[in-house]
Amino acid sequence: MTGPQKLSERRQRRAAEILAAAQACFLEKGFNGSAVSEIAQRANVAEGLVFTYYATKRDLLHAVLAGMFEPLIQDMEEGYHRLRGLRPRLHFIIWRHLRMFLETSQMFKLLLNEVRSGPDYFTSGLHGMLVRYTRPLVNTLNEAIADGELAGDLPVEIVRSAVYGTIEHLMSPVLFSQRAIDLEATTEQLTELMLNGMLALGGQRPDAGIAPAASASIDARLRRIEALLVELRAAGGRE
Repeated sequence: MTGPQKLSERRQRRAAEILAAAQACFLEKGFNGSAVSEIAQRANVAEGLVFTYYATKRDLLHAVLAGMFEPLIQDMEEGYHRLRGLRPRLHFIIWRHLRMFLETSQMFKLLLNEVRSGPDYFTSGLHGMLVRYTRPLVNTLNEAIADGELAGDLPVEIVRSAVYGTIEHLMSPVLFSQRAIDLEATTEQLTELMLNGMLALGGQRPDAGIAPAASASIDARLRRIEALLVELRAAGGRE
């Protein structure tokens, strides 16, 4: 794909017009339902001109999604730098990600259906953007470990996958079945779920000799986690 930054000012404007037209088509009709001819018509250019900027329709889709995702990344990074401490940052990251699903549902549908499951996902540039998007969570966990809030052997990558995987699973009915969630309540539940899980992982192991009080505390946390999972499953099943 020819990068707009290498073009003259006039051609940059034309590339932006094509992207805007493509974004409108993709969000309205999906990737397969959008024809390059229609995108060209909306941009008021010849169809062949589209391919002088973007070699394929899929390249065009990747450029559209990258343009939509960049401000979301910036917002996540700004929130991370504005807050201090494990819980405030974790709460914000979960809240902001849930809100993105609600506010940009069509974008996430395109990302999940057309890009992330495709063979060119890891070479599309979008994979790198998603790594950047999740970096504030990774940084939050690493800083909490350094500050002694979390255990040094916490599996950070597993926790990262647990946070975003749980949200994706929870929001699938919202994306594809038009179900509703309570944003604030769900954020609180997920924040507590993840915090309790991470703290339980940092507890003493049975083979290290757990005192009865510590063992009871860990058992209580695990019961609370199980209860939260039941609540979240029930919330996801409600119309």
